[in-house]
Amino acid sequence: MEMYSSSSSVSPVGTVKPFNPAKIDLDAGRLVNSLPFANDLEFTTKLDSFSLESVVEHKISRFLDQVGGVFPEDLHDLILGKVEKPLLTQILRRMGGNQVQASRVLGINRNTLRKKMKMHGIKS
Repeated sequence: MEMYSSSSSVSPVGTVKPFNPAKIDLDAGRLVNSLPFANDLEFTTKLDSFSLESVVEHKISRFLDQVGGVFPEDLHDLILGKVEKPLLTQILRRMGGNQVQASRVLGINRNTLRKKMKMHGIKS
């Protein structure tokens, strides 16, 4: 199993190339503009001060508060589905729709990626 560090990225032919923060920042800016709150600089700056884990935990807590004491039996699948879809979408966008590259970055089989894309209604 190949491991990729955060200091490198995958090139189109599958070799590891040096991480280029300038390119990532430009890509991230372009990709983020399609998201809710993208043009709210104050919100985005405040959100960026929190870890991904703490934001997800807070949102799960708020969701559980809203449903009260009645928990759906498939809560695990429900929550993972809500997190998995945007993860797959973002990686596919950043890989230019290339499913082979996306599956490598995600650490899953390409057929598993395709299955998950179909399940979430994601087109590349």
